[in-house]
Amino acid sequence: MSKSILSELVTAVPNRRSFLKKIGAATAALGAMSVGAAVPADAQTVTEDAVLNFALNLEYLEAEFYTYGLTGSSITNYGIGIDGVANPGNPTSGAPAVGGKKVTFSNNLVFSEAIITQIGSDERAHVRLLREALGSKAIAQPNINLNALGIGFASQNEFLTLSRIFEDIGVTAYAGAAGLLTTPAIITTAARILAVESEHVATVRTQIARLNIPSPKLDGVDIVPPPTGAQDQYLSINVGDGLISTRTAAQVLYLAYGMKANAGAGGFFPKGVNGAITRSGTAATPTPTNS
Repeated sequence: MSKSILSELVTAVPNRRSFLKKIGAATAALGAMSVGAAVPADAQTVTEDAVLNFALNLEYLEAEFYTYGLTGSSITNYGIGIDGVANPGNPTSGAPAVGGKKVTFSNNLVFSEAIITQIGSDERAHVRLLREALGSKAIAQPNINLNALGIGFASQNEFLTLSRIFEDIGVTAYAGAAGLLTTPAIITTAARILAVESEHVATVRTQIARLNIPSPKLDGVDIVPPPTGAQDQYLSINVGDGLISTRTAAQVLYLAYGMKANAGAGGFFPKGVNGAITRSGTAATPTPTNS
């Protein structure tokens, strides 16, 4: 089994002055690493629209994953648009997701099917929300290969394994992107989405532990739940500071592209993602404030 998949930027520290310096440095670093330009980019390069569109790529992936697992069909069957602005290799009409199928949820010990049904509904709502917020600037759904890891749809356990990966990465993505947002209404909405993703991952991690499903470790900042991880580490929260880890967009794409460094496509996104943030970096590693 491959051990990979997806996020973004900023580390909270008690000292506000130090915190602001870290945000400035991190924002510049994200611009240089993630926009995919040949020359370094300054902080102004990464606009709120670019951040929201990067998030929309990930929401398309999650929404298609849950919708196929529950119904065997695409989010388009729910009347959700997938057209928009596209990079070369991805159609402006939106690309259909491939590799997914309906999963049989055979064990309802921890309400798996009911919880996954609600998560799927939430992820589709997030796609609608971001598309509406972006309007004509919204990206199209890129080419998506839901079977990039060769797991996910053969059984309930496989599906929960991949769900845990998506949700843990989603949480670190929204937390990391917080420092790149400036509009109060957008910050509030992003915080509310982060809260939703956090509830999702908590329930999925509980299922993983209760059903004794092994979990691959994604990178240096991934906190794996039982039975693979520490037996008392049910939540993806660092015990030292009570915070979750963060990943840069480049670190997320490293996982999404199948652990390919400095790449523009691969894994779940065989033609790359759409929008301004497209290049992968390298695997996330622990730091004093992100471990």
